[in-house]
Amino acid sequence: MKKITLIILAIFSLSKVEAQQGLPFYNHYLVSDRMLINPSYAGQDPNVISVTGTHRNQWDDLPDSPSTQTVSAHGIVYDRLAIGAQFFNDRNGAIKMTGFGINAAYHIPLEDRTYDSEEASVFSFGAGASNVSQRFDYSKIIAGEPGDPVLEGDDKYSTFFANLGLSFKYAGFFGGVSVLDIPLSQNEYYINNIEPLPTWYYFNFGYKWNVAEGIALEPSLVYNMNSSSERHLDINLMSHIGFGDNGQGVGIGVGYKQGMDSKNSNPLFISPILKLKVGALKAGVSYDIGLSDYQVDGRKNGMLFSLGFDLQNPWGARFE
Repeated sequence: MKKITLIILAIFSLSKVEAQQGLPFYNHYLVSDRMLINPSYAGQDPNVISVTGTHRNQWDDLPDSPSTQTVSAHGIVYDRLAIGAQFFNDRNGAIKMTGFGINAAYHIPLEDRTYDSEEASVFSFGAGASNVSQRFDYSKIIAGEPGDPVLEGDDKYSTFFANLGLSFKYAGFFGGVSVLDIPLSQNEYYINNIEPLPTWYYFNFGYKWNVAEGIALEPSLVYNMNSSSERHLDINLMSHIGFGDNGQGVGIGVGYKQGMDSKNSNPLFISPILKLKVGALKAGVSYDIGLSDYQVDGRKNGMLFSLGFDLQNPWGARFE
């Protein structure tokens, strides 16, 4: 009985990690903060200090479903140099993961040596370091045999990683390349106590098309793969309707995610997206409509909320 319980838990944990693309917050980038998938995006708007929090339930209508929270902040601190930080907390039954990271980015203007707005053409490179801790608490498992010594105590791991990234914006085009979760210390067995956390490679590209005054369309894609031969493709389309200054407006869009490995290619979910910015306040929500056969108790839809502020940056880049 106890062996069956452990096997079922292991399969469930592995499925969740595969669906979440490594660390559980990497699919939050479109609604919240691109710095989560590329450290070079720290401070790309020199006018603001960006602060964002997110909350995601993997299955929106299932009590105690796996959930993830993040908090990130970044901005220019001197000339073209930006720093940022992020924290995350993830709970999935007996497994709890927490982590923090710090990033630094440097931005080089591509036109007129001026970097004073989010729309400026710029080449950026960044680097960061992060720590991830995982705890496997056997007391959360309901055992058929109370007092089973196999299900007593807990396992704890803690590992440091490096993250690297490059990105650009030019004439409406934008893109980036990043390498995440490069182990700097012993990479313990995070996945089912069997496999190390894989290193991920991200490629993103898009174009912002200003259709009319205050109206823009932004198609983009993100392709990522890891050292375990897993791959994901995100195809996104956002529309922006602006009002006022400083990026205020409404964003409406949709995202599609495809999962791939060496043998299969499966749709994972499609996500309607809504974003709003009024003054310094910004908020977003996406609803993941599951397309795969993977589900729990008939549930396979998830929801992500984000809330944050773009605060005036007293150290924003102003140079010629």
